[in-house]
Amino acid sequence: MEPLTRTEILRILQSMGIELPQNTKIPDDTLEKRLRAALDAAQEKSRFPSQLKPLELAPWPLAKADELNSRARPLLDAVKRGNWQEALANYMRGRGACAAPELYVDPFMDLRQTVMSLANVLDQGLTWCTVQDPEREKHAINIRFLHVLELDEKTPAIVLLYRPFSQQNAIEGARWCQLQVEKNPRNVGGVGANVTATLLEQKLLLKLLSMNARLLPPDFKFEKQQYEEHYRASVLLPVGPLGFEAIGKLNSNTGCATCGEHAGRRCGQCQSVSYCSPECQRADWPSHKPTCQAIKGGRWVKVPFRAAVPGMEGMHAALINRFTNMTRPEDVLSAVSPGDPSVPFPNVHGERLFLVKMQVGLAGAARDTIMVYDQQRSFGNVYVAREDGPALFSDLVGEMAGPRGGYGGVKMYRWANRTGDRELSVCVDRRPETVTKW
Repeated sequence: MEPLTRTEILRILQSMGIELPQNTKIPDDTLEKRLRAALDAAQEKSRFPSQLKPLELAPWPLAKADELNSRARPLLDAVKRGNWQEALANYMRGRGACAAPELYVDPFMDLRQTVMSLANVLDQGLTWCTVQDPEREKHAINIRFLHVLELDEKTPAIVLLYRPFSQQNAIEGARWCQLQVEKNPRNVGGVGANVTATLLEQKLLLKLLSMNARLLPPDFKFEKQQYEEHYRASVLLPVGPLGFEAIGKLNSNTGCATCGEHAGRRCGQCQSVSYCSPECQRADWPSHKPTCQAIKGGRWVKVPFRAAVPGMEGMHAALINRFTNMTRPEDVLSAVSPGDPSVPFPNVHGERLFLVKMQVGLAGAARDTIMVYDQQRSFGNVYVAREDGPALFSDLVGEMAGPRGGYGGVKMYRWANRTGDRELSVCVDRRPETVTKW
């Protein structure tokens, strides 16, 4: 099976919430690296060792047909991952307020569905399956499950053997399937499981398995059966939507605006776009000129901010948004932090411009504050209070509610730069042309 193309990688990244222009100049190796980082983040691999020790891990308590196990946990439930946005969408679908998502449109969502289907195969007592295209005649991946291990109480690791097949070697794959049917447990009988996946989804699954093969130690031992000479071992982990921090990081550093190479300089007039050389900057000037002049001619205001909402200094707070992980609510609790006015805010941007999100509270006393943060959450969440400048506050809220605001009139994105430890300079009347998803 051919590897992922550049166009396919861009499509996958977009489906994961990473917005890169289709005509981006980012080099292929950098784009490939970004995809690997995105898939690692979607599996939360940073929580676990870079290499597993299968012999030291406990088996996942799978339910078995011939025994009663009070500790048994369905694997399908264990591999499900989601965020608040998806939970709300599921709730609305349950009430008939919106339709179910269409299959074979979103490659990343399709991959997640396939991982859940594979977990369901194991729950049904089968030890193998075939992932095949909808027509069942072009491409397939044969999979045999070796072990299901417990990384933590919420994370199973499915150790498996796999091999892709095409029309050219389909007979070899069919022989293997017949052998597996003969080896099925008695309670399963002469059946097999077939999981449907498009060619793009299969290529993405193969990419994931190729990456995850490194989780197994070099001396990992397993017994290959007949017809498995070319099968490879790997690990399948739960796959979920990217969190806020991962989306912010992966949507940044897109390189030189002209060629995509590493950018070490910015436009001296607006500081909003990066280049690798004067030649690339000159080449991009015709397309960058309108944005540059708009930012230069914008109305910039000084915006003081606080560490906490007035009256809540020293109290703990955490931000929950549409990207918040529903699987691990304990992460939200562990992220709470007090708004300490004595702690300085880091400035990773220096004198450069950066985008901020400004969002006013929705009800009660919250309507008197605006929460502000950048894409990387480099200085956490800070607050603009009405009592610190009523006229400025009304000006900002008016921009949110006006034609340059949008988003229901409660938030906006604007260019800003740091002008003090607790002060931003914000271009109030210029809406960024950059597409934002955070």
